[in-house]
Amino acid sequence: MTIGYKCLNPRDVARIVTAMLRAGVDSTSSVANSYDLVDRYEKEPTKSLITTEESKYINSLYKTECGLLTRKVSPSRRAMNIEDSIQFSADNLKYYSDKLWPLGIVLYGVDKKLVNTEDFNALKRAMNTIQQSTCVVFQEIVLDDVLLPKSYVWFEEDGEDMPELGFVEGKQSIKLSSLVVGAAGHTAHVVNNLLRVMGVPMMSNRFDRDNYVIIHWSNVETGKERYLEKDPEDAWFSHIPYDFDSVTHAPANYMCSHCELGQLTVQPIQDKLWQRTLSMGHTTKLSESDVKLVNMLYGAKCSVN
Repeated sequence: MTIGYKCLNPRDVARIVTAMLRAGVDSTSSVANSYDLVDRYEKEPTKSLITTEESKYINSLYKTECGLLTRKVSPSRRAMNIEDSIQFSADNLKYYSDKLWPLGIVLYGVDKKLVNTEDFNALKRAMNTIQQSTCVVFQEIVLDDVLLPKSYVWFEEDGEDMPELGFVEGKQSIKLSSLVVGAAGHTAHVVNNLLRVMGVPMMSNRFDRDNYVIIHWSNVETGKERYLEKDPEDAWFSHIPYDFDSVTHAPANYMCSHCELGQLTVQPIQDKLWQRTLSMGHTTKLSESDVKLVNMLYGAKCSVN
């Protein structure tokens, strides 16, 4: 039996079969055919064991098996530029093999106490920013639903200050306020962290960043050094240049422990009139290189659904 919106509830199928059997043995009833019974089934209100959103999500994954039982209900995606889909090297494939979300869908949930707060609204705006520029979508889940996903990100009052890089099996609890609010003036903090959830490394952590910036390790907050460590060369693509305008570039005071007097953790090597120092990390939009990188990483996964 195929899996679809109508066939997810076996009780409805049993009702139709029972009605057909009764019609076949009850000589006092009027003749009934399968079309009449299906019509009766369509009109009778029934309760399903799963929510509408859950049935839509399942249908989006099984649309081939279900045929045209329902209209397309998968989360809407931005169309991907074919030019963004470039072949990975073997090293790239190995590095990202366990860091990308299946189907390009990031599953997340939010503690009810935080809904409609300022931090929650900032989170939703950042998600919309990413969805409008890339093929990745964020799908909200509810913890008390019957079908609970195995792996998802959960935003709450406690939890870790920073998400892990990329897909993590199981529940990953993140402190929403820390995810949204970073160093003073770092307006890109929340978008940068959501891209981190997606497995996108920071531009300022490129393997060749020493050609562009200097890291003042003595100013980095103790315990936060790993967030400024270089990523391996396998994480990057040679045709994407270093980009100071990237939403993933660290601001000058990123993870700084005592920068009240103007100390820096990230300093551009060449910087006329401090233009780069003042602009790094102070954006809310993905740059052209950001969009290209995300769509390269998720192009194949997005096209599956």
